[in-house]
Amino acid sequence: MFAALFMVTGICVLLFIGREKARIIGQTLPELDIQPLLFVEKPMTPDDMKGKTVVLHFWGFWCAPCLKEYPHFILVQQKYQADPDVLFASVACSDRNTDTKDQLAFYTKQLFNKNNIPDHPVYCDPAEYSRTQISHLLTKGGFYYPTTVVLDGQGRVVEVWRDSIEVKALENAIEKAKKASTQG
Repeated sequence: MFAALFMVTGICVLLFIGREKARIIGQTLPELDIQPLLFVEKPMTPDDMKGKTVVLHFWGFWCAPCLKEYPHFILVQQKYQADPDVLFASVACSDRNTDTKDQLAFYTKQLFNKNNIPDHPVYCDPAEYSRTQISHLLTKGGFYYPTTVVLDGQGRVVEVWRDSIEVKALENAIEKAKKASTQG
C-alpha cells in the first residue's frame, strides 16, 4: 500500500517537474548580474552573451549534489573552451546571505585545492539577482542547487536542469543551442 502511494507521488512529482521545464524552454532569460569571483576580470554582460551559446551553472561549495557533479561540468567546459561560440559561467553561490564576496572566493578556492579542480573562471551572483530572475521563470518550487541553464544565441532557454546534469545531456543541449543560434 505504502509502496504504491510512494510510486504515485513520485510520478506526480516527475510530471510536475516536466511541465515546469517545458514552460521555461524557449523563453528569453532576463538580464543577469554575473560578477567576477575567481580567475576572471570583468562581469559577464549581455554583449558578451549575444550570439553565443551560454551555459549558466549555479552551484554551491556546501551542496553535496553540486560537488558530485562539478567535475563533470568542468570536463564539458574544457571540451568547449576553444569554441568561441560557447560561453560558460560557473556561478558559485553561498549558503548564507552573510558571506562576503571575499569569503565566497576563499571557500571556492579552498574547494578547488582540496579536490584538485583546475583553476578556471568562476563568477558570482552577489545580490542573488540572477537566481531570482531564473526563479521567476520557473515559478514553482523555487531555486535548486545545482541549476544549469543553456541559452541559444538569442538568449532563449534551450534546456534547464534543477538538479545534477549528465555530461551527454549537457553536450546535447549545447549542440542543440549552437544549431539554433546558427539558424537565427
